[in-house]
This record gives sequence, C-alpha cells and structure tokens, in this order.
Amino acid sequence: MAKSSDEKSSGLMHFLSQEVRQRYYADLLLERAEAAGQGKPAPIASFNLFDVSFGPEDVVIKHRYVEDGIPVRLSRRDFITALQHWRADLES
Repeated sequence: MAKSSDEKSSGLMHFLSQEVRQRYYADLLLERAEAAGQGKPAPIASFNLFDVSFGPEDVVIKHRYVEDGIPVRLSRRDFITALQHWRADLES
C-alpha cells in the first residue's frame, strides 16, 4: 500500500526532527541527493534511527529498528526542497 502525501510529509518531518539537527547533516544529505541526481555515487546515509538511500529520482527513508515499518519514498526534488527549508532554520 502506497503512503499518502500526508503520511510521507509526516514521515519526512519525523526523520528531520530526530536526525537533522545541525546544518552539517543537512549539507551531507543535500550533497548526496544532488550527486544521485547527476548519476554519481551517493552512499546510504546512516543515522541513529534511520537510513537514507538516494536514487536518481527518489529518496527512501527507512527506520533502522522497526522491522515492519513502511519506508518513506519521495521524489528526490521534493526531498531537496524540504531539506533546504529545514536547513534554513538550523543553527550551524
């Protein structure tokens, strides 16, 4: 079953609030998302609770410890846009 837009947004915001608390991490994710869009290698970003994988079109956020959790899949462009807005509110 595909996630609704609200569920994706909620999952993304949960990830950002738990794991991306400094600009360094936002910049790391932005760098990898941009690289994937250019066909360059973009390794999985592993955080305390989540792993983020990058494809040329999509980004997938998966909880590391919830076995039956449904990963959040969103377009790479939407991920970058949300992350840029999130980053603007972070302290360095």
